[in-house]
Amino acid sequence: MSLSEVIYLGQKILLFKTPAKIVDEINLTYDNNIKELKKHNQHLAGKIVDEHKIDDKLSNEVKGYFRSCFMSYLIHSKIIYNINLASAWVNEMKANEYNPIHHHTGKQSFLGLSSVMMLKKPKTYGEEYSRKDNPGNGQLEFIGSGGMLSYNQCRIDAKVGELFIFPYDLLHGVYPFNSTTECRRTISYNCDLTKLSQSPI
Repeated sequence: MSLSEVIYLGQKILLFKTPAKIVDEINLTYDNNIKELKKHNQHLAGKIVDEHKIDDKLSNEVKGYFRSCFMSYLIHSKIIYNINLASAWVNEMKANEYNPIHHHTGKQSFLGLSSVMMLKKPKTYGEEYSRKDNPGNGQLEFIGSGGMLSYNQCRIDAKVGELFIFPYDLLHGVYPFNSTTECRRTISYNCDLTKLSQSPI
């Protein structure tokens, strides 16, 4: 785990560079179990055919990696809570699919952290229909709540292995892409936060 960058949009987004070993294991777990993974679409905002719940298939090592990154976020923010790993799912976007702007919620707590890790991406996101100098196809966008003189929007062409950790209520989405049969694969993991005096459910 290597903290690479901190992005401030009123709230913080922490960017980690994930070891290739972890990325490869998650991809292999998804590929080897795809036929038995439960569809997760009804719980998600995405306009994506292939969205599958995967947390019960992830190894303790992978879960431990996410837990340590969530803990790093809390330490960086100088706050202390119980970390309760919740659901994890894979989004496998294909051409013309997209993830509209949305936020996340928890089952145990309204307070929590979520994440997006890039697992695979196409060689190209296709044609930019205008403003080729300001690409958007396939990009992850975060939207903060700052005012006129604040930095409140961040569009990212995420690289394989990059992991973004952010609070549940930070708005984010992914733009569609075109002109390729390759997929854009990510995993998201939610982490409910509870007070230390409150036992995890």
